Amino acid sequence: KPLEKQNLANKLCQLALNLAKTNKERHQSIQDFFIINDSTTIAAEVPIYLTHDDLLYFNSRNFGLDPKDFKTPITGHIDILQIRNGLIHILDYKPGASKENPLEQLTIYALALASKTKLPLTMFKCAWFDESSYFEFFPLHVIYKKHKKLFK
Repeated sequence: KPLEKQNLANKLCQLALNLAKTNKERHQSIQDFFIINDSTTIAAEVPIYLTHDDLLYFNSRNFGLDPKDFKTPITGHIDILQIRNGLIHILDYKPGASKENPLEQLTIYALALASKTKLPLTMFKCAWFDESSYFEFFPLHVIYKKHKKLFK
């Protein structure tokens, strides 16, 4: 279960949303604002892809992700990537965050980055947020909780 808390991301998001003239500009305004004003943010709009070989990589490490259960490649974009407190944080801006539950989406992003960087999944933390809510979780906990039924 994700932990709900308040975070600096909420305040930065509030400020960044003031710069967006339209709803379409919200993501870009937030990403730009974080890159410019937050020292822990290292990248924004990071493309990711999870391939059949990536799933085999995790299978070889006993993650129980059967490549036959996925249509690959799986692609996406990480809104904000941060390094803080010794962890890599994958953040996704979601308007109306309290009504969203992107556990699987963010877990895929973490799996893709872990596979490409060969860093352990324990180094990743995921979160989604808006100007008033922030929810975070460890993707490894999602994998352990759901076992082989992760994305069915």
